[in-house]
Amino acid sequence: MYLIVNQKLSGLIMFNKKNMMLVTLLSFVISCGNNKELQIDEIINAAVKNPLRKIENTEKDELNKPVEILKFAELSSDMTVLNLSPVDEFYNELLNNVINEDKNGLVIDAGIDNLNSNKSSLDRVFMIENYHKLYSEFSGSKADAVQMFLKKIRHALKPGGLVIVIDHDAEKGSSIATASSINRLSDEIVMSDMKNAGFEFVDNIHILKDDWEDDLTISAFDPSVIGSTSRFVHKYRSPN
Repeated sequence: MYLIVNQKLSGLIMFNKKNMMLVTLLSFVISCGNNKELQIDEIINAAVKNPLRKIENTEKDELNKPVEILKFAELSSDMTVLNLSPVDEFYNELLNNVINEDKNGLVIDAGIDNLNSNKSSLDRVFMIENYHKLYSEFSGSKADAVQMFLKKIRHALKPGGLVIVIDHDAEKGSSIATASSINRLSDEIVMSDMKNAGFEFVDNIHILKDDWEDDLTISAFDPSVIGSTSRFVHKYRSPN
């Protein structure tokens, strides 16, 4: 949040130091009252608590930790964001609540098979639980196809833009075969892919990890784990 003090107010503060704290506090309260100047954390909290959200989505909050994920993505309400999981109503709803706060942002949803964005047009790209599909659905040489796709994302991202990847864990050292056989992928593979495509690894968080309860060798859609798999959460940057 930025507090802007005009010249008259600045003079008052310099002239009457005893009232400096009072004037500063008053400016802070006034700024907080302006919705356009809300910090993004407050916007995200409000988006998640929005009473108009679908009930079936709010019921997933405990497992998906949306407040932490959206803050991790370093969003602002005037961004252009691409969600590459068009059937994912959970994040589509939340992103629209956040990005449309000041009506200057834009949320786009598209499938991984029809990514076609203009050069340097995106601030953020979300891949929610579908990175493994790059290896299960792309034809031909899997490694080459994945690299071509990731380069499309880099082309579409603005310099410094971020990619958020969330997907179902597979065991460390496992091959890309798990993408097709159990709908999972080792995060080591994702990190290697992204590095080879020129992205910089920024950070990861472990709030969706559940290695103790989730057997990483069974299908992500097995009734015993569906909806509560152990998932990795990565953040990558497109270099300036």
